[in-house]
Amino acid sequence: MTRASSSRPSRRTVGAGLGVLVGTAALVGLGPVGAASAHDYVVSSDPAQGSTLTQPLSTASITFNDVILDLSGTGSSNVLEVTDAAGLHYEDGCSTTAGPTLTTGVALGAPGAYTMTYQAVSADGHTVSDALAFTYEPADGTAAAEGAATRPTCDPSSGAPGADPSSSAGGASSDAPSADATEASPAPAAGSTSTAAASPAGDAPADGDDANIPVIIGIGVGIVGLAVIAIVVVLLTSRSRREAAAAPPEELDEP
Repeated sequence: MTRASSSRPSRRTVGAGLGVLVGTAALVGLGPVGAASAHDYVVSSDPAQGSTLTQPLSTASITFNDVILDLSGTGSSNVLEVTDAAGLHYEDGCSTTAGPTLTTGVALGAPGAYTMTYQAVSADGHTVSDALAFTYEPADGTAAAEGAATRPTCDPSSGAPGADPSSSAGGASSDAPSADATEASPAPAAGSTSTAAASPAGDAPADGDDANIPVIIGIGVGIVGLAVIAIVVVLLTSRSRREAAAAPPEELDEP
């Protein structure tokens, strides 16, 4: 004797289908968010982390894996400091950016341990910060600069390596230009080396908005995917109940 066959989908089949839908929605919905949330990270620095310098240093720089943004338009979004063990500053205060590289002018003091501390805006619009240590051991008699108790204010007229009065956006000094300087030079200098100088400073905040677009898209796709899954679950559940109610009692085959 055999039981009458049923055309209803098994619970195992329904569960497998739901699993595929859930996995697909997760990959589609979370993929853009994961890509957009990857912050910039340091790939190299000068001086290198843990290195020992024997020659005077004129500039310090940190290079990231992607471009860094200047959302302020004045250079204050990205800062590179160089301090000794006592916390005294030896950078010139004129931090500049060029693509993925953050640079500042430096004049080191007495031999000893130093730290480069950075704060930069990633290509995804998020701020990253950390510190890199190095040691300074110059020859006897090498001139030592006097450290400052607080971070210096950039002076473009000083001729410091990091001071570039013609740069804007990605290469601006930490101080905004005066009103007279703005009227005299309404546009950036043509020879500016800053990669972000092609965009006016007023447009800089839009870069952060553009960086968040993949996140918004990912969230929207994820919501749509969850809605589709909910609809499929409701339809399959309703169908199974209707078929179960309409199915005749199981019959045994005649011998």
